[in-house]
Amino acid sequence: MIQVERKAVAKVMAIPEPIQVSCYAGSRGVEAPRAFRSPTAGRLVVVRILKRWVQEDLRRVQKECFQVLASNGEMYILYRDCSLDLWFLEGKDPEYRGAKP
Repeated sequence: MIQVERKAVAKVMAIPEPIQVSCYAGSRGVEAPRAFRSPTAGRLVVVRILKRWVQEDLRRVQKECFQVLASNGEMYILYRDCSLDLWFLEGKDPEYRGAKP
């Protein structure tokens, strides 16, 4: 019963599920995503990082955000919650009209 309630709350509050991300780790630790596992598309390789920024959420926690072009030709927004050290898939940009790599 509690598990069902948790899922219902997560759905209403739009709490994302963490995803697996393979990263380039340089001298500053985790620096950039190289591949990730999408719940719908499976494993995708990051072809290019289009944009990178840092933002704070309502909890005043920093998120490292990446707009990436994936190997399937789609553009995705990934972010790393710095306090949890977990990666999340924010979504896919339906307006992106890039060429296939």
